[in-house]
Amino acid sequence: MLNESAIREQAAEWIVRLDDALDDAQRLAVQAACRAWCAQDERHARIFRQMQQMWQAAAQPAKPKRGRKTAAAAGLLALLVLCWLLPLQAWLADVRVAPGELRQVTLEDGSRLTLDSGARVDIRFDGQVRSLHLHAGRVLVDVAKDPQGRSFRVVSRDGTATALGTRYIVDQQAADTAVSVLESSVAVASRARPDHPVVLQAGQTVRYTRAAPGRPEALAPAATDAAWADGHLIFNATPLPEVVAELARHRRGILTLRRAEALAGLRFTGMLPLQDSDAALRILARSLPVSVEQATPYVVWLAPEEARTQK
Repeated sequence: MLNESAIREQAAEWIVRLDDALDDAQRLAVQAACRAWCAQDERHARIFRQMQQMWQAAAQPAKPKRGRKTAAAAGLLALLVLCWLLPLQAWLADVRVAPGELRQVTLEDGSRLTLDSGARVDIRFDGQVRSLHLHAGRVLVDVAKDPQGRSFRVVSRDGTATALGTRYIVDQQAADTAVSVLESSVAVASRARPDHPVVLQAGQTVRYTRAAPGRPEALAPAATDAAWADGHLIFNATPLPEVVAELARHRRGILTLRRAEALAGLRFTGMLPLQDSDAALRILARSLPVSVEQATPYVVWLAPEEARTQK
């Protein structure tokens, strides 16, 4: 376990990376990675908040400045709020999964959960309904038939996904929540419109926010979409920033891009091991013109190959 001095070093690096983000896309990617880091340990969020407040005080300009610095400050403020709220909602959850781990849980009714890295859930069963409260991360649910006839639902920040069948995935992300139906059907309702659900059939997926569900879309082949539950990550011409963001949620410490603008056009097709991110990074380095560099085992980034000789 890292001591607080090491965590302060990591928090300081996150603040620098957030401030150095070159554009909105890069800033959003760094914010998402930083939120994941804050979620790994309550000390991360606490120390980040402390250092972010010191940074704001030290960097306060005499006159307001417009442009990138203003956007960076706004992004940091939003990130501060998210890092503050997550521990309150998630750190006392019934089931918590560490980065780089998968966990399978069998519920009292026989339903089975497969929880991805960083997932945090509360389990609430009563005489009328079986509820799973998803505070963070991704869960694959295999719903057992209930002799009492109780419905089964997954409640997320953005709404509710009620099983009308047996097998589906709920993935709560930074901006929205995704539901993917592998078997039978699921009714998805946002918090703002609980009486207007969208019914998904097997092979469909939808992203939704508190306001409303989006438009249902065709799901990738089920074997690919649920591959993470078997310990694999499968990508098909996926932009490298998305690949790295997915790996980052399964790794302890910081995993990010250096010179992200130079890597944004790269795409990866292949399979990566979910529970061995070092091996996954080696595969990426063999497949793409990138190098893997690290300051410590907990601070790793991908950079263009030529960047190594330019440092």
